[in-house]
Amino acid sequence: MGETPFRRRCDEAGACVIIPVFNNVSTVGDVVRAALQHCSTVLVCDDGSTDGSGADAEAAGAVILRHPHNEGKGVALRTLLAEAHRRGFRHAISMDADGQHLGSDLPALATALIEEPGSLVVGVRDLVAAGAPPSSEFGRRCSNWWIWFETGLRLPDTQSGFRGYPVPEVMELGAGHRRYEFETDVLLRAAWAGIALRSRPITVIYSASRTSHFRLVLDNVRIVALNTLAVLRHPLPLPLGRSLFQVSRRPGFSLFEIRRWAWLGGAGPIWRALAAGAGILGALGGSWTKALAWFTCAVAGVGLLPALVATFAYQWLVARNLAPQWASAVVAGAFLAFGLGEVARAPAHASPGRWTGQSRGGVFGHWFFLTLTRTFGRPLAYWILYPVTLYFLITAPTARAASREFLQRALGPTGWPSSVLRSYRHLLAFARTMVDRALFRTRGKSAFRYTEEGIHLIQQAAAAGKGAILLTAHVGNWELAGGLLGGIAGEKLAVVAYEGERERIAQFLKRSGGPQFRIIDVGRDFLASLEMIRALRGGMVLAVHGDRPMDGQVVSVPFLGREARFPVGPFLLAAVSGAPLIATFSLQVGPAAYRFFARDPLRLTFTAGQSREAQLRVWVEHYVAQLESLARQYPYQWFNFYDFWDAAPPLVPSRTGFATGEAA
Repeated sequence: MGETPFRRRCDEAGACVIIPVFNNVSTVGDVVRAALQHCSTVLVCDDGSTDGSGADAEAAGAVILRHPHNEGKGVALRTLLAEAHRRGFRHAISMDADGQHLGSDLPALATALIEEPGSLVVGVRDLVAAGAPPSSEFGRRCSNWWIWFETGLRLPDTQSGFRGYPVPEVMELGAGHRRYEFETDVLLRAAWAGIALRSRPITVIYSASRTSHFRLVLDNVRIVALNTLAVLRHPLPLPLGRSLFQVSRRPGFSLFEIRRWAWLGGAGPIWRALAAGAGILGALGGSWTKALAWFTCAVAGVGLLPALVATFAYQWLVARNLAPQWASAVVAGAFLAFGLGEVARAPAHASPGRWTGQSRGGVFGHWFFLTLTRTFGRPLAYWILYPVTLYFLITAPTARAASREFLQRALGPTGWPSSVLRSYRHLLAFARTMVDRALFRTRGKSAFRYTEEGIHLIQQAAAAGKGAILLTAHVGNWELAGGLLGGIAGEKLAVVAYEGERERIAQFLKRSGGPQFRIIDVGRDFLASLEMIRALRGGMVLAVHGDRPMDGQVVSVPFLGREARFPVGPFLLAAVSGAPLIATFSLQVGPAAYRFFARDPLRLTFTAGQSREAQLRVWVEHYVAQLESLARQYPYQWFNFYDFWDAAPPLVPSRTGFATGEAA
């Protein structure tokens, strides 16, 4: 396949173009037409124009949203981003309506969004080449410095309005300013939230006839006020904004890094052990000793807050008649576990709006749980999970929010304290499955109690030699089920792995000592893998997930009261190949105790004269109904810790006719 034409780059990025307009009738039509050469959808917000700008943009091919009165560029951008989110776009690229931005630069920003989905990309203008006034360059330099001082990030053009926004993430940031300061506020909040900020060079045109609505005095005062308030917030031990991802250390002595250095200190077991030791030493002395210990922690980068917590935790334990040496051991152990958890945290910039195919944790995480189980055994390993889970409850806002959203739907709404406790229980159940995987690797099947229902259906399908598809989900411990299933399907079992999963599954199988079955890596495009067809024709039994879309072939069906996207790939594969589809699940019902069951096989065939899309929807709805029943029955066994309802599937075009069933 040749290189994708540039005119499709925005569509590949899952991006629309958004343009706020106020009285730019002479240029907005040309801007819309230039954007439509590279993007299928252009959204324009007519912000109370009185010169017919909205009508001109609509005539040029844009979708028009209207404000009855002029409310400001910030409000117009918020309206456009909300509409892009409602329409399911992953990204939105903003352009100004005054003609200074060129549509030919859209592929550059779209390519950056494809390379790093979920990032916020800012176009960098060459102001000198464009003949911009010196005041523009001076204002940009000042803005760049303030952004660095408040976030620790050095960006070459923080005032550019040509940007690629990650729509789901920006909707979570809570930026609410009404005019030009909105764009500065979004950059600040994105940097504080851990969203990746990237830059790409663009061309800019400064025409003498260009109409600008930037008010030199008033709008600059608004931006200065925004920066001043941001600076005043830094010394306070309060969150600067919504935290979405882990924020890596940023070089230099920005106010942002000084704040983190003083209040939170360094991350990892060594830094947290130092904080525990300083806090305990402070608790052993008088008021001046405590103050000196805390001050030293703040200056040395150990962290004032960790030292305070260690001091008061030690005093609280001693006040409850725990011996000082035991109190010290408990505090030090808790801080050490906290530090180990920090090392095992997820990569810094995994997007919440889209599942990437990679599971949370890495080599260290699996090693940690394996060592924990080998050293302490299952009962004590379960107990150690309590503080570790508490740490992740606090430091993993994306997983916490996803858990809360799911449990509110599965169990019903509840207040904030109860929802936090439910999410803690949810994360704890997931941590226990990781201990169980480690237990399976060290002790095998004998360490577990499990019941089997319908397993003979899988055995019969394997024995028939005509292939079968096991449709599972991230409900319960599917990896453990794979280890137990190996002996049932024998050498005929194969696991279908998405991009990012193959190596981890292979490592689990290799070290488990159990059956070593085949892994089929389908990358990002499930339906493009003809290897699955060949495997089924060779009599293989394929284990496939049916709850996480990894390509554009999805259908939206009701799930727990709201429509969610589910893949059609497994069902289309079953219909095309003629292999039976068997829904299977493995649920934890107690400590090292599981219930494994399989549903009756389904033979799916397309009926001539009926819409394939309608038939696929019926099959998906039938499967989702089973998932919904399990989710309500075992709510704490649902392990999709991402924005399940709002996350958009990646827009990867299918590379074969098989995507539409033509390969049948």
